[in-house]
Amino acid sequence: MAGIPWTGPLRAGEVASVPTSAGPVVPEMGTPSPDDSPSARPPMPYAVSPVRGHRPGLMGVAVGVSVVSLALSVLAPMATIVLGLVFFGVLSATLSSRYLLGRFAALLDPAFTRVLVVLVTGVALSGLLARIVGRPAELVAITLGYGVLAAGVWRWPGTTRRVVAWAVLAAALALSLGFPAYHLVVLGHLLALTPLGFLWEWSRGMPEARGRRRFRGALLIGYLGVPALLLSGALDRWLSMSPGQVRSVVGDGGAILHLTTLPGTAGTPLVARLLAVSAFLGTLGYAAWIVFFPRVAPEATQAVEERLPWATAPRVWAGAFTAGAGLAVVFTLNFARAAAVLGAISAYPVLFGAALLVVLAGSGRREKVLPGGPESTYGARTEPEGR
Repeated sequence: MAGIPWTGPLRAGEVASVPTSAGPVVPEMGTPSPDDSPSARPPMPYAVSPVRGHRPGLMGVAVGVSVVSLALSVLAPMATIVLGLVFFGVLSATLSSRYLLGRFAALLDPAFTRVLVVLVTGVALSGLLARIVGRPAELVAITLGYGVLAAGVWRWPGTTRRVVAWAVLAAALALSLGFPAYHLVVLGHLLALTPLGFLWEWSRGMPEARGRRRFRGALLIGYLGVPALLLSGALDRWLSMSPGQVRSVVGDGGAILHLTTLPGTAGTPLVARLLAVSAFLGTLGYAAWIVFFPRVAPEATQAVEERLPWATAPRVWAGAFTAGAGLAVVFTLNFARAAAVLGAISAYPVLFGAALLVVLAGSGRREKVLPGGPESTYGARTEPEGR
């Protein structure tokens, strides 16, 4: 990634595929001098792509997806998690990587990208070695994971803010190293919320404040309200923990419960509730990366294809489906091993996304929305990718 020439003139409606300093948008924080140290350089500003067109059915589709996801997550949460991993895990990792690279490439300068690649690769390898080495590899993965967040803080302007954030991360790291089993479950649930951050960021390009508020309100209901409802016990009478149709793959489901429920909660209602929350948030994530972003943010896909001509939509989808089919065979033979491999693959988009959210949250600047050109495709009738 560091060697990809993600530069070029900025066009109306283009997103973060190029640094805005190359085009008409002027950075509000000023341009750093060449002799600035890398840690003192603020992240290069990016342009928020305007959302054009009208999709009257978009909110209805979102509500429908949420209702179906909730029903599946309550009635068959374990089957929902397993089948989601088998059929959509690789595809979701592939498409989320493409979206992040296309929209936020202006923030992924070579030095920052190299640091993230090294750290995330360490996390992925440690996760694989944890099956052999055990606890030491898990602790290394935890430490490197916090290193990814610290790298995101490194891009913040202001030394004081960075030092304070690093101190908070150091305290959290100490807590996680002291209770690694809790860290694994809590981290999994927090990372499941990362699509919320990118959906929220995408909505910044919506021209109407009312529509933006409605969209964000729906996001909060789906990503925070529904999990709160599940954790409150309001749906306990319908919750199920039976493996059902995936019993032949996961047995009694102990491997799934180990990743989704807190230690010491066995035999309590909290186990079924956390299992349902994991299934629900995972399903929303698949819908966001596989359906929503490819349809409403085609400019991010175009930005990647312009700089990687071989990465066309049919090839990306075909490659992801092929890899997913191969991994699905491994899932049927050894679920734990396949889950570890998928976790290593997914570590790249998930942790890169987490680092980018940290950068966006603490950059302390306002991104500018570019005026949409007549070629804007949002709201146009288009064929789904891969067809």
